[in-house]
Amino acid sequence: MFTGGARADVATTSTATSPGPEIVAHAVIGPVLTTDGAASKGDREIPLRKVGSSDPFATRAREVELALRDAAQDLGLAVDYGTPLAADGVRDADLIKSAALGHWVISPRIEQVGGDSFVLRMVAVPPKSPTMLVRSERTDGAHLATRAAVILRDFVQMKVGTAPTVGAPEEPATPPDDEGRRSRGRPVLAVSSTLFGLYTAFAIHEVSRRDDPRLLYPLLALGSGIGLGAALLVADEWNVTPGDAWTIAAGSWWGVVAGSAWAAGRDIQPPSDRYLWGLTGGLVGTTVAATWTAVHRFDDGGATLVHSGAALGAFTGGLTDLLIRGTLKESPASGAGLGAGAGFLAGGVLAMFVQTSAQRVLLVDLGAGLGALAGASVASPLVFKNESETKTRLFLASVLGGTLLGGSLAWWATRDAPAKATPSKTATARTMPFIGPLGTPELPGYGAGLVGVF
Repeated sequence: MFTGGARADVATTSTATSPGPEIVAHAVIGPVLTTDGAASKGDREIPLRKVGSSDPFATRAREVELALRDAAQDLGLAVDYGTPLAADGVRDADLIKSAALGHWVISPRIEQVGGDSFVLRMVAVPPKSPTMLVRSERTDGAHLATRAAVILRDFVQMKVGTAPTVGAPEEPATPPDDEGRRSRGRPVLAVSSTLFGLYTAFAIHEVSRRDDPRLLYPLLALGSGIGLGAALLVADEWNVTPGDAWTIAAGSWWGVVAGSAWAAGRDIQPPSDRYLWGLTGGLVGTTVAATWTAVHRFDDGGATLVHSGAALGAFTGGLTDLLIRGTLKESPASGAGLGAGAGFLAGGVLAMFVQTSAQRVLLVDLGAGLGALAGASVASPLVFKNESETKTRLFLASVLGGTLLGGSLAWWATRDAPAKATPSKTATARTMPFIGPLGTPELPGYGAGLVGVF
């Protein structure tokens, strides 16, 4: 079993080491390997195997492999796709043999230790060197690919062949998000915060009921400046990932939608006061989303799930509002506003407990949309002639049911396939017919049957 904790080791297969060249042109990145944990039972070597598509963390392994390829190219290495490793690089001797051809050999290994927590073990062999570079550390799934890329950078920039000074203190591990990778969500946060600042300034101007452009435009400039400045300060103080930035943007804008739609459905007068409801909803949503990101790191899949929950909530909330009223001629704004707020909260909470990808969430949204269209198509004759409250409710119930059914089917269809059990060779049945004497000499008889292994 892999050992946890951030550490760096150098494993050498011979007493003489030869430093690799300072400029390396090529790199071979082996497939991501994993272990079934048999080493904990006393095996002398860890039984490694290639991560298969049926493994529950196959998506994470693919992210690690893609991140290593991108990182190698950023470091000036040309990735060789046509130079496979012998036996997928399971044996260390194969890695060293491949590196003797004059290129870097990188072999990533991951092991799931519970939930979305992994032990990452990176093994690299410099060009024409018998020295193996090894680093193991424990990290969560959202940072697995990032840590692999950072470790690869450290290996490539390391001076191979220089022995470490005895008694020298170990250098601290490189933080997950170092220079150039910290606050990668800054652009998204800046744009969203600037637009929210503009909306805030416009809402204040509308609520004040002063139609004076000499006040409006300076107020808009002030609001956008405050929003942009706040985003930059937050990004400099904390590490804001793209997932976190999109989650905060969801809180801001779906909060505005929820507040404005609720006010419109309640016919708040004068209409300019509805901007205040939208602003209140946006501030509450931003606060909730910022609190979430402070206690949980959102990846792209989690952020997409938050937006999806709010959108589906607004749609189903509007349908439910019309279903209760039994009409298609009134505005469903109140139900849509409540649904958007409830969907945003449900999506955020679900994203903190469910690990998924943005692609799967989008496919589920597509399935829900197609299901709603199918439900509307099936029940459309109910609202073409002799419309009544009962027929309208049946039509809306069909659309709502199609939405839920389509989304559920898409979620089921995009699930990870379960691992297939390996058939046992000893379970093969071997039989043959039998006809002959039965019984004893005192009670002779004849019979027929099947004999063999069942």
